[in-house]
Amino acid sequence: MRITGVLVLVVAILFISVSDAGAAEELLKIDKTLIVQLIIFIATIFILNSLLFKPLIGVVEKREKLTTGRIKEAKELEEKVEQIMKEYRAKLDEIRAKAMEERNEIRREAQAAAEDLIGRTHKEAQALLEEARSRLNLETRDIRERIKPDIEVLAREIVLQVLGRKV
Repeated sequence: MRITGVLVLVVAILFISVSDAGAAEELLKIDKTLIVQLIIFIATIFILNSLLFKPLIGVVEKREKLTTGRIKEAKELEEKVEQIMKEYRAKLDEIRAKAMEERNEIRREAQAAAEDLIGRTHKEAQALLEEARSRLNLETRDIRERIKPDIEVLAREIVLQVLGRKV
């Protein structure tokens, strides 16, 4: 609204100044109308500059800043995302390696524990077997000792029945 009002004012002033200059030859003379026209022209430039050109240039610059700024911001964000993804992948690889190492360590520990358990169980089984053998030997000796007198009696009876005489 201000711009149109200023433009109408400038056009009116120019029209008035041109209508006063009656003839073509008077237009070419340097007099006070030329100075008035120059003042009006300079005033118009300052008014248009402050009311039209500066805001228009500001809007264009602002738009340019927004556009290039958004593009730069998008590129920066894209670079940050790529950096974050690289860090994420590196950390993920590190964690995977660590997990693999821990899993292998647990597997080694479990294998060692299993071997230890098998060894102990084998020793216990050997000890039980030895104990059973020694008990069996003791019982065998005990039984032999108990049946030794009976064996002699039985042997005599068998000889007596087979040979028919006493030995």
